[in-house]
Amino acid sequence: MKTTPKVVEVVLFEAYPGYSKEDVKTALASLNDIVKLYHGFVERTTASNGDGKYVDIVYWNDMKSAKAAAEDLTKNQDAAAVFNIIKPESIQMYHFDAFNQFEE
Repeated sequence: MKTTPKVVEVVLFEAYPGYSKEDVKTALASLNDIVKLYHGFVERTTASNGDGKYVDIVYWNDMKSAKAAAEDLTKNQDAAAVFNIIKPESIQMYHFDAFNQFEE
């Protein structure tokens, strides 16, 4: 049975110029092995508009898990290497309570 997420985390950000799109994709994908270990993790999707802007959408079982993971990731040394490609001033993070999930 698939877990229905209760919280949606949305992170908008930009990569520093000088990194290729492939470098950024590889770095961001490497976070999967870290994020999936956090309690309450359900699913993660990352997308780009092709112009240096990215969105990371992470689904969680509950708000407590989502916020704890977000805080802990800032202290994670493996994640820090990935975060070096991101302009810190561009980061916008939001946590939303999910209320509708459509599946056919």
